[in-house]
Amino acid sequence: MPLVSVATLLRVADRAAYQYGQIIDTMAAISLQGTEYYWETITATDDPDVEVPTLQLYRATDEDLDPIRVGHYGTLLGNIITGMQGHFNSDDGTGNPFQIGGWDGYLTTKDERVSQYFGELFFSIIGAYMLAKNVFSEGDDVFGTAEVIVGPAITFTDGINYGNGDASNPANGAFFAGTQLRAKAEVNIGAANLDLRLAVKDLNDNPTTIDVTIPAGTPSGTFVDVGVAANRFLDVTGIGFVPAGNTGTLGDEVTIRNKKERQIAL
Repeated sequence: MPLVSVATLLRVADRAAYQYGQIIDTMAAISLQGTEYYWETITATDDPDVEVPTLQLYRATDEDLDPIRVGHYGTLLGNIITGMQGHFNSDDGTGNPFQIGGWDGYLTTKDERVSQYFGELFFSIIGAYMLAKNVFSEGDDVFGTAEVIVGPAITFTDGINYGNGDASNPANGAFFAGTQLRAKAEVNIGAANLDLRLAVKDLNDNPTTIDVTIPAGTPSGTFVDVGVAANRFLDVTGIGFVPAGNTGTLGDEVTIRNKKERQIAL
């Protein structure tokens, strides 16, 4: 009996991640104050016969609609985590488990990653974080902004980063796996190509560079991939012109963002 295939595992993980993502959105929607919270409605009565038996219970309810709690107690999504863990722990026929290290061990060995939502589901069930190097961000994360100013020159505004790539970093929302980057035109690009050299940190937090060209006339809102899927980075530390390249047009502005590794779905 072989170890589960990458295609099967990621299909399972992505379906669970999508469902947990929907739980997050739903909990956020139904947790809004609206006209008023339960406890505010009760407090407004100024009636101890109403408040005493209900106020603390109602306030607890207002504060209880948390995705982690719902993921753990309100669904059977935990079976997705523990069922596959049982497979990983099965005897491979030699007295050893199919996969040492469970989910993280598998993903590290296969050089694959799961969604941030799956990582959050994992935490809600297991009570421990997955490794950040195995979890990709579901956010639209801005690593930096470049604007062409008089000179010509580039004004660089730093954005977020995914940490230092340490193998022990937890997927706690502050750290993520390295990502392919993409440039987003924030304005209509002028009549000349804009050739940019990005100073970046690779998966081991080592500085390197990669170039990207935003073609002349690119409409605002258009994305241009930086490199290929194998070019994954943790941080953008600076942006300049490619030497002897095209310097674009005064006022050109782009942001450098993550490119989501794949789209999760039911």
